[in-house]
Amino acid sequence: MVAESLGVVRVARQVLTTIVINAALQVPGVIRMAQVSDQWSRLLSREVPRQGVTLTIKDNTVTTDLYIVVANDVNIVNVGSAVQEEVAASIEHMVGMHVREVNVYIQDVA
Repeated sequence: MVAESLGVVRVARQVLTTIVINAALQVPGVIRMAQVSDQWSRLLSREVPRQGVTLTIKDNTVTTDLYIVVANDVNIVNVGSAVQEEVAASIEHMVGMHVREVNVYIQDVA
């Protein structure tokens, strides 16, 4: 039996952004995504994207930068590593795209 292609499946950039945000927010210790109005982003001269996520997609490979706010009673490095793992696994599982990098920027502690 020969399988025939029925067409193309394309995933919108906003869908990938939603997957990244939901995956990050599931990690214990992550309070929320950073926002443009957060004070530390201005002090560090680093522009925070509107939803706290940037995506670069090339050849079915994703690189993402996440800007998050974490709880004040957590190990920041452990939370950042857990976010990297959760985001990469979610993208690979849900859309089958390869993940090149997940860069996590801790913008604040709440």
